[in-house]
Amino acid sequence: MEQFVNLTITDKTDVYSFGMVLFEVVSGKKYMSLITEEEFPIEEKVDPKIKGKIAPESWQVFIDIMQECLKYEVDERPTMGEVEYTTIIEELCHRFSLADIRKSTDNFDHKRLIGYGGFDIGVYKGCLQHDGSDYTVTIKRFKADGPQRWNLFKNEIELLCQLRDPNCITLIGFCSHKKEKILVYEYMSNGSLHRHLQHGDLSWKKRLEICIGAARGLHYLHSGAKRTIIHCDFSSKSILLNDDMEPKLADFSFCRQGAPSLSKPKPIKVDCVTSTSCFIAQEYSRDGTITDKCDVYSFGWVLKEVVFGTGYLIEEVPGRPVEDIIDKNIKRNIAPECWRVIVDIIQRCVQYNPHERPTMGEVELELEHALSLQERADIANTNGDYTLFSKTIIKTCNGEEDSV
Repeated sequence: MEQFVNLTITDKTDVYSFGMVLFEVVSGKKYMSLITEEEFPIEEKVDPKIKGKIAPESWQVFIDIMQECLKYEVDERPTMGEVEYTTIIEELCHRFSLADIRKSTDNFDHKRLIGYGGFDIGVYKGCLQHDGSDYTVTIKRFKADGPQRWNLFKNEIELLCQLRDPNCITLIGFCSHKKEKILVYEYMSNGSLHRHLQHGDLSWKKRLEICIGAARGLHYLHSGAKRTIIHCDFSSKSILLNDDMEPKLADFSFCRQGAPSLSKPKPIKVDCVTSTSCFIAQEYSRDGTITDKCDVYSFGWVLKEVVFGTGYLIEEVPGRPVEDIIDKNIKRNIAPECWRVIVDIIQRCVQYNPHERPTMGEVELELEHALSLQERADIANTNGDYTLFSKTIIKTCNGEEDSV
């Protein structure tokens, strides 16, 4: 349109033309031959030869794309990448209408808001009908405008459509309507591990079990999918708990895909750090180098929170035995044999040199071993509480003393 009005040509001129082609495809008539007519329901212009063969769901997607492409304002039209992508993801997971999403959240009522993500992402609790049943769901709304928002939305939906693991959150569907980009997940009723650590309401064994589940999830990302997937934003906030207090990994917006999982891992270089976690490996924050060992480093810091509580950084003093800052809610429940394994795992995970960190598969096995030692000790223990007599001072890789 702008090509004739003010002789301006951009890539969005082609998008407009593509919308006209879509109209011809569905109506069998030239769009320009009808544009001078009064407003009419597009359904009245559908080619009779195909009218009875179009599924309502498919029609809604098609008409949304066409209308977006034919916007008068250039900036309101999608890119061709967005046009192509919307048709592809429609085949991978269910598409909800914006009306469904608004209804499920009472029009994004503040009372339905259950959290915030990075980059102004709102997280809501909603109720949607899917496959004939009503589901309580989590709705993630990417509110910020611009390419960053689209990239986060696109990245997360691409990855979650690939994942099939009980320790990773399940994507139910999505909504892409004009500037609204929304993802719909299964609802995790017990919130994040971070919240429970703040409240101090988890037993030591339950913390171990949750860590094992989270380790399995990361191990799957690193070696169980077709390509290595690096989370890049792992923290206790990205470990969510279901009705049975079983953990699932979430927050995949910043994930990166690496080499095929059976091939030799190769570092990924990025121009800038995109993460909301404060537990970022030094090589990532320093020069933008990402490997699976970045997630291992972050996992080590999550183990610190699990053992010492979310406020442990305030109490941490170089040279102070780590036993002095163990969360008082669990300190007397940790068997010495189990404790020695946990301290070793933490120390290895947070090594400065990524090559000295274990794989998540090794971490998973060691945590299972630690839980086994704890359970055996509990059977033999007749005194109730445990006492940790060790005074552990952990040295960092540069030789300086550190309390883990």
